[in-house]
Amino acid sequence: MLSSTELSKLNEANYREDRLEALNHFYEDLCDQKVADGYIYSLSRYGKIFANGAGGRFSYEEDSTQEMKTDTIFRIASITKLFTATAIWQLADDGKIFMGQPVSSILPEFDAEPFKPITIAHLLTHTSGIAPDHGTISDTYYKSAWWYIYESELGKENWIKAGLSYGIRFPVGTQWMYSSFGYVVLGAIIEKITGVFAEDYIMNNIVKPLGMTDTFFDIPPEKAGRIAIRSEEAKEYLQKLQTGEITDEERKSDEEIKTPGTGGGMYSTVNDLQKFGIMLLNQGEYEGSHILSRMAVQKMTKRFNSEKLPNYAWGDGGVDRPYGLGPDLRYNVSTSYSEGTFFHEGWGSCSLVIDPVEKLVAVWYIPFHNHIWDGRAIFGTNNVIWSGLE
Repeated sequence: MLSSTELSKLNEANYREDRLEALNHFYEDLCDQKVADGYIYSLSRYGKIFANGAGGRFSYEEDSTQEMKTDTIFRIASITKLFTATAIWQLADDGKIFMGQPVSSILPEFDAEPFKPITIAHLLTHTSGIAPDHGTISDTYYKSAWWYIYESELGKENWIKAGLSYGIRFPVGTQWMYSSFGYVVLGAIIEKITGVFAEDYIMNNIVKPLGMTDTFFDIPPEKAGRIAIRSEEAKEYLQKLQTGEITDEERKSDEEIKTPGTGGGMYSTVNDLQKFGIMLLNQGEYEGSHILSRMAVQKMTKRFNSEKLPNYAWGDGGVDRPYGLGPDLRYNVSTSYSEGTFFHEGWGSCSLVIDPVEKLVAVWYIPFHNHIWDGRAIFGTNNVIWSGLE
């Protein structure tokens, strides 16, 4: 039963009460069917949050009684890439880089064939051809960039050069192929241009100005107890953080190879991600903080390639993949949102979706049971959420 305040928020957002109930039932069914261990969501319209919800287990452990809450912190995985893209566009706003700029003019490791044609735009749009993510292609003997970085001696000397050891999968700019390594390289570009480690730059120039107090790369010990537990290894590590046996920052500083977590290393909450999403919906501004120019947001959320961009990742067989200079722009028979919607997923289990036509921002986290991906968590969620718009 919704309170009068909650009903008022729904009315202001022009959102149907029965469809919000349907959303909760949808998530509860996923948990009952053991598709998901829990769920968290946050919905905003016209720049104001009008609905929050959470349920299911906080932990992957089936005998756990701790419940998921709306302020539970979780790893946002590849949603991190939207923050990285925003940082790159900030540098472009300041005239320090431009999207068509060859990466070789910034990072000398790219000043060799076949990498010379690669631009910043190619990295942002996953069209560079370098190091696809593991699992994106059918190749029994494929070695990812991370294998070359962490399993070869070259990685200790120069992680960028080591990651490029794979070469390129296809001629630059001719296909779409998901590459988290490309976004780690973007982190190296941020550091090279600013002189600041990319994670620190993102925290100081995006996260803190937006007042995202539960968003970070390095896990603060006092917040470790609020992070959703997804494995026994993570459980033990988070416990050590809470007891002071170790700090996340110390562990990272002790690593021989220090790559930025700009491809997927951030943690956040659904309401913190709302602040970031509303900022993008508002053309770069949030409650007086100007993060990006209006023109930068418009450019980054527009399709990069006007012609068909074939995608062969995950067995997609060459279908067109619309993509912006940072966000995903897929719009097809399975999607319910407006054309022009932009978004990013995080390993399929979390999403940040911004619909500029309906002025709706949706954020959700659905940890899969036993880490088995299920498309209902993405497409089903889209369908139910957008069905409530009046």
